[in-house]
Amino acid sequence: MDGYRHVLEIAVRFKDVDMMGHVNHANYLTYVEDARLKYYDAVFGTNTDWHTQHGLIMARIEIDYKLAIRFDDIIKVSTKCTKLGHKSFEMEWIIAKHSNQIELIAAQGKAIIVCYDYELNKAIDIPAERRLMLTEYEGLR
Repeated sequence: MDGYRHVLEIAVRFKDVDMMGHVNHANYLTYVEDARLKYYDAVFGTNTDWHTQHGLIMARIEIDYKLAIRFDDIIKVSTKCTKLGHKSFEMEWIIAKHSNQIELIAAQGKAIIVCYDYELNKAIDIPAERRLMLTEYEGLR
């Protein structure tokens, strides 16, 4: 997908498929979660300790389902940060599958991620270091 630096390929597992023969709708969000965590590794590094005082919380997630995903499909989840606020940032994502050598969008959406202080139990400004990492990775201003 154009404009997405981070792409995670995922093989659909048998347990993901429901009795109708396609991936259950809830599993789409699991794919997005897997991709989001790998995105964090790419941007913030794999040594980030998310159990410390300053972490991230999902505040909102949206999904638009476009096409069914089936057991034999190989999918790609493309993820990017599209907007930085003071205490939160917005991420967009696309789940695509290949069919007849073309890439088809199976689902897409966006999420709002809030920076959070677990000791104070409240939202905080995006730490300067993380803001810089996001802007450098995505080329944001």
